[in-house]
Amino acid sequence: MSAAPPSTHHDGLTGLPNRRLLDDRLAQALHLAQRRDAQLAVMLLALGGLAVSEDVRLVDIAHRLAACVRRSDTLARFGAREFAFVLCDVRGEAECRAVAARVLEALEAAAPGSRSAALIGIALYEGGAGDAEALLRNAQAALYRAREGREGICTYR
Repeated sequence: MSAAPPSTHHDGLTGLPNRRLLDDRLAQALHLAQRRDAQLAVMLLALGGLAVSEDVRLVDIAHRLAACVRRSDTLARFGAREFAFVLCDVRGEAECRAVAARVLEALEAAAPGSRSAALIGIALYEGGAGDAEALLRNAQAALYRAREGREGICTYR
């Protein structure tokens, strides 16, 4: 599999949205959630100690992750070993954790033994105050807590 063509809105290796497009899609999703009085979530995945030195392997992981979310959701490459998910119209923490469990299973299928190396931080928007940057910060805080506590999945509270 070859790398995706260069773009200002997509990652050159995986073809996924990059941080710039993620920020735009998150802002749109947040605006829509506010208008509809709906919930959304930001989920950050860190691959941890998983050896992803081969580009082909990272592209395979990206494809497997994309299969874990709906077309209305956004999966983006957030960093060298991090991915971000914007989950629209979620029905609470349980649904987010179910998506996170699917993501961990997909990683296990891509690289046996990787499930324990991956960490996920989740931040929910449930209406009221808040903005896109706060959601990202909260998801990162949950991810850091997952690292400290050695939990696979952690939700911001």
